[in-house]
Amino acid sequence: MKTTLCMIYKEVIEKRLARKREQLATLEHIINSEGVPTPIEKRKFIETKAVVTELENVLDIADTMFEYADPKDCMKE
Repeated sequence: MKTTLCMIYKEVIEKRLARKREQLATLEHIINSEGVPTPIEKRKFIETKAVVTELENVLDIADTMFEYADPKDCMKE
C-alpha cells in the first residue's frame, strides 16, 4: 500500500497527540500527588489540556476530510 500525504499528516498528528497526552499525565501526577502545585504547573496543565483537546479535534476533522477526499488529492507528487 502506498503511503499518501493524508496518511503522513494523520500519523504526525497522532504522534504529537501521544506526546502531549504523556505530558498531561505527568503534570496531572505532579498536581495530584505533590502537595500544593505551583501556579506555573497549573498553567502548564491547563495549556496542555487545551492542546490535547485541539489536537483531538484536528484529528477528527482530518479523518472526516480524508474519508470524503478524492484519492488523487492525498497522493504524493
